[in-house]
Amino acid sequence: MRHRSIPFAFLVLVSACGGSTAPTVPLAASDPPAGASASMPAASGLTQTSEGGQVTVVATWVGAPADTTFDIQLDTHSVDLDVLDLADATLRNDRGETLAAQPWAAPKGGHHREGALTFDGDASRFLAGARWIELVFVGVGDLPERMLRWEIGP
Repeated sequence: MRHRSIPFAFLVLVSACGGSTAPTVPLAASDPPAGASASMPAASGLTQTSEGGQVTVVATWVGAPADTTFDIQLDTHSVDLDVLDLADATLRNDRGETLAAQPWAAPKGGHHREGALTFDGDASRFLAGARWIELVFVGVGDLPERMLRWEIGP
C-alpha cells in the first residue's frame, strides 16, 4: 500500500505545479536586453524607438522626406523630464554634415513629454543625396548618448 501512495502523491504534486493556463507572449528575437539602448524602425519606417537609461524615446520624422522636423515623445517612470530641452540634439548624415536643434517645443509634463524638434540649416541641401540621417541625443536618461537612424537613400 505504501508503494502505491508514492506515485499518486507524485502525480498530485506534478499536476499542482504544472503552471497556469494564462497565455504568454514570447519575446521577439530582436527585443533588446533590459536596460539596453536600441533603435528600431516601426512598420512605417518613419518612427524610431530607443529604450534604456530609464527613458523611452520615440521619434517620428514628420517632415520626411524634405524637412528636418521630428515629433519627439519621452516617457519614464523614474526621472523628471521637465529639465530636458533637447536643444543639444544633433542631426547628422552619412557625409558628416550636422544640423543643430532649435529649442524643443514641448510642454512640461513630468514623466511624459511630447513636442516638435526642428533643426537649423538648409534641410533640402542636408538631405539631398544622403544615404542616412541620425538623430543624436546627449544626456537623455542615464545614457550618455543615444542615436536613432533613418535609411533614406541607396
